[in-house]
Amino acid sequence: MQWIFLIGDDSFTLNCFSEMDFKDSQKIISNDDQVEVIYNDNDYVVFYKEENSDDMVSSFEPSEFEKYLQKLPFDDPRWIMLKFNNAKILKKILSEKGFPTDVIIDCDGLDLGLEEAVDKSRIIENDLT
Repeated sequence: MQWIFLIGDDSFTLNCFSEMDFKDSQKIISNDDQVEVIYNDNDYVVFYKEENSDDMVSSFEPSEFEKYLQKLPFDDPRWIMLKFNNAKILKKILSEKGFPTDVIIDCDGLDLGLEEAVDKSRIIENDLT
């Protein structure tokens, strides 16, 4: 299982995804903490409840978090973790018609080939040195 973070402004919540129509999905399970989308061949993605800056700061060294925040175009960002088991399904989700276009994608430095699905300017580079 792999993961990325989707980052949006203070209005960015799980509701953005619970209202989406996921083309070719077999089942969608939604509650207050997550939205799980299941496809054929056991492929899936899971969106986890949003977190704010106070929740995320412990994941970084203090000086790194300040540099990271400077890369974001949001005054009060929200993070949603997206776990997935197949990069092909991830690209499919990111290119869905209803996927929010104003979110930044943090792949934690991994090259997942997401430029095929979204504009490269929406993918945050994590070189904090």
